[in-house]
Amino acid sequence: MATETARVRVFQLVRDVDVTGFSGIGVVADGVIWPDGAVSMRWRGAVRTTVEAQRLADIELIHGHDGATRVVLSADLMEGVL
Repeated sequence: MATETARVRVFQLVRDVDVTGFSGIGVVADGVIWPDGAVSMRWRGAVRTTVEAQRLADIELIHGHDGATRVVLSADLMEGVL
């Protein structure tokens, strides 16, 4: 069986303006973009939940608050073997 290298992108959700008054400002969540494009994101703070989405654009649409929050991709790729 041949192995294939999978690359996972890491990102942080950075909130410049806290529109809801709940999560605060700065880095409010950490996430990964899986090789198939799906996304897992974990909120920081007192109430920690994990969000799953089909693509990064969905995270930006739901949690971006019209530009008040942005996704910052890490320059590093995490590698693994499938």
